[in-house]
Amino acid sequence: MITFEQVRSHQIPTLQATVEEYVEPSSGARHIHLATSQADLAFLVGFPTVPDSNDGRAHILEHLALCGSQRYPVRDPFFSMLRRSTATFMNAMTYADRTVYPFASTDRNDFFNLLDVYLDATFFPRLDYLNFLQEGWRHTLEDGKLGYQGVVFNEMKGAFTDPIRALYNGIGAALLKGTTYEVISGGDPLAIPGLSHQMLKDFHASHYHPSQAVFMTAGAIPAADIQRQIAERVLARLPGAAPRRVPQLAQAGTPRETTIRVPSQTARPDEFGLQLAWLLGESADATVYYHANLLQAGLLGDASAPLKKAMESAGYGRPSRLNGMDSSPRQMLFHLGMDGLTEEQVASARARILAALERAAEDGVPHSALRAALRDIQYGQRDTSSGRMPNVMNRMLQALPVAMRGGDVVGALDTGAVLLRLERDIADPGFFKGLVRALLDTPARLDATIVPDAAYFTARAAIEEERLAAAQAALGDDERARIEADSAALAALQGLASDTSVLPRIKPGDVGPAPRVLPDIPAPRDGKYIFPIASNGISYARVQFDVSALPAADWPWLQLYSDLRRDLGVNGYGYEEAGAWRQRMVAAFKLSLEASVKADDTLELALHFFVTGLREEHGNMAEVLAAFIGGPRFDEHERIAFLIERMVKNRLNGLANSGNVYAALAATAPLSPLRRFEDAAGGVAALPFLGELQRLARTPEGIARIAARLAGVHAQIVACEATVLCAGTGDDARELAALIAPPRADVAARSDDPSLPRGREPGSDPGRPANLALHAASQVNHCSIAWPVPGQKHPQAPALAVAAELLTHQLLHQALREKGGAYGGSASYAGSAGLFTMGSYRDPRLAATYADFHAAIDRLLETEFSDEQVEEAIICVIKGLDRPASPFDSVLNAWTLKVRGIDTALRQRFRDGVLGCTQAGVKAAVRQWLKQGTPSRAAFAGNTTQDLDGMQVVDLLALSKES
Repeated sequence: MITFEQVRSHQIPTLQATVEEYVEPSSGARHIHLATSQADLAFLVGFPTVPDSNDGRAHILEHLALCGSQRYPVRDPFFSMLRRSTATFMNAMTYADRTVYPFASTDRNDFFNLLDVYLDATFFPRLDYLNFLQEGWRHTLEDGKLGYQGVVFNEMKGAFTDPIRALYNGIGAALLKGTTYEVISGGDPLAIPGLSHQMLKDFHASHYHPSQAVFMTAGAIPAADIQRQIAERVLARLPGAAPRRVPQLAQAGTPRETTIRVPSQTARPDEFGLQLAWLLGESADATVYYHANLLQAGLLGDASAPLKKAMESAGYGRPSRLNGMDSSPRQMLFHLGMDGLTEEQVASARARILAALERAAEDGVPHSALRAALRDIQYGQRDTSSGRMPNVMNRMLQALPVAMRGGDVVGALDTGAVLLRLERDIADPGFFKGLVRALLDTPARLDATIVPDAAYFTARAAIEEERLAAAQAALGDDERARIEADSAALAALQGLASDTSVLPRIKPGDVGPAPRVLPDIPAPRDGKYIFPIASNGISYARVQFDVSALPAADWPWLQLYSDLRRDLGVNGYGYEEAGAWRQRMVAAFKLSLEASVKADDTLELALHFFVTGLREEHGNMAEVLAAFIGGPRFDEHERIAFLIERMVKNRLNGLANSGNVYAALAATAPLSPLRRFEDAAGGVAALPFLGELQRLARTPEGIARIAARLAGVHAQIVACEATVLCAGTGDDARELAALIAPPRADVAARSDDPSLPRGREPGSDPGRPANLALHAASQVNHCSIAWPVPGQKHPQAPALAVAAELLTHQLLHQALREKGGAYGGSASYAGSAGLFTMGSYRDPRLAATYADFHAAIDRLLETEFSDEQVEEAIICVIKGLDRPASPFDSVLNAWTLKVRGIDTALRQRFRDGVLGCTQAGVKAAVRQWLKQGTPSRAAFAGNTTQDLDGMQVVDLLALSKES
């Protein structure tokens, strides 16, 4: 009998959990279980994947493993389970040195269903040749011309649009030479066609074995129950053991220099950069990890920190987005760099950074900065917040590389012991100085000059075309016949209906009939709403001003205010002092501008001042709110100019990488007040404002006018009606609320300056559909199409929500991803905005994708779906409604629903409508609102020589008026 032996058990009171470590002796497989009472039941299995080439084998294998297995010979069990499960999270991720397959669910039966599918997928995948052609790469012949196609191939073309990715890849190739980190684990599209199907199968055989695996689980399930299934499904069928694969260690060597070229839309003279990177000890070593954490906090934690100050006060350039500790590789890296430089400024920037390090090694940093860093570690241990993945899953993913690299996984999950040790360490004034000196003395250092390359994409495209031309010239009849046969076989496979009957599923009758319980909204006390929640000793306060009455022309100014205020001075403090003070006082503080549609279909716009911290910091939290609301400073003109320049340049450098966002907002802005605001604040409509703002900020007179306008915006904000939300454990929320003064400030109103840039409407008039091709240089497209539809209160809203899931899983996935090669394709119903959208992501096509959008509507109306397919779509909607949220996120969800006028009765009616949805109801809603409706379209087009399907070209760089 195969059994796991317990190695250790350790309680973590701050997590309200117990870590249990197990090993199966015969294989060496490890199981780490986090026993908790949380709703989420989580699982992951991780494998060390250490490729030695750029052909993307680890990444393509991740895709293929989820394309059918021995017990589940379904063409696409992963995507099938997305619609047959109530999972709160399902994914698979390839990192530089590991591949991870995680999922989470709140239902025990669903958890074990998914466990069965994941175990078979990872250890016993079919790795079918035709799936390799679909997911990896293949040759195509269109009108006799040879080309490439494949999901990963196109995904990585899109990934290469990010300049930071190019920078990071270049650092790995130079500093970590001779290790797996030298190569691009996701795959370089120029190298992916060198991978064969057999090479992929060999890689699976050598890397995916129980002896290599680390299993991690969490939740209120006994570890033995999970281990029995692992033993039966995997260990009994794959005996034996092999030495665990670990990534290679880079040689320390001597300081190195290199040049790294990164993609740029314009390659302006001031787009050069400098990047220094140091190779430290192993990241699984807690001492190495937390010493790097302290270095990051002390050197870069706020505007007064030595390195941050040196880079921001240079009078040229700005800090790189790649700054600080990097624990992704086996050996910790530490990055310091600047961008926005001229070629002549690179040497000066290098000298400035190294001089600032020398001063830090001599003078150290204030003890309060290091104390704040330890406070942040303690805060992170208690934090229950959740983002796109459950909180417990995030903790597991952070601990996994420690476990895989032979580190102390308990120490990775429980920071109690390390905090005590660090408390003693930082008491010594020489401790931090020693950390900086050790960094300076580390010989394994890379000095990289960053060069902007406007021809980055065209050069890569030329190499690809040259290789295809050479291959076509050498193409014989047999090879041509093979390509045509492969294409025909793949098309036939993609056209087959997938038999999912062997897969387990959750049915509508298996889910609860009532909506998820949300906190009640209490009666306010002096404009304050108090929420007692189970927050694990963390408290939250949000002061929100209703700025809905401000005109649309002010929306970009409100967004600018929200973006800049945190980094400016307050109450007599300059921005450096204010940053250090805020960092010392609270764990987190931010401003945000958010919009929602109210019950009367008008727009509510709120400016939020948000602060959170440990319950011991209530007084600090109240002080920070009072300072930022009541004591702003707008006289730091150089600082404002610097922040504007940094913000605008980052936005312009990221045009291609954010193309999907620009396209989605441009398509929906004419149809929805909510999206019109979002477009004006951060989409295509904001680009002219940013361009004018940047030029204005380059003169003393212009920046003075901007500062005065920001002061006027502040006066407008604090004159608006304010509400306070406080949440915390037990009586903490009430005690915190008592410390927060009424959110008013005695600020004289200031007149507007009509000559300053104003917000503009999107490219199309409100109500008039868009038809735009947004262009910036890239090798992929992002396509979006939208229809105005009724909101969540309408009787047909449930049918529209179910229709989106049917379109996504039964039609668009096959047309856009499997056949079209896009990385993603989906439909969505947004009841809060009154929109129905379809979109594609990292798409090699454009016109053909829009044809597929319209064809999908016709096919939905013509197809007689099975009851099972409709039920799967219903489950997809329900699991979105039932997704667990952290206690404070639940408060915010309840508040948003209150603003929208969605009460419990309406939530119940919508849920009943979804659970009772029929195929006829879906088709009636689609026919009325989509087939008979007029859509609005906007695509991000990577090049304008392709068929743009009659769309009007908008050059995003020209729109910004950036010279």
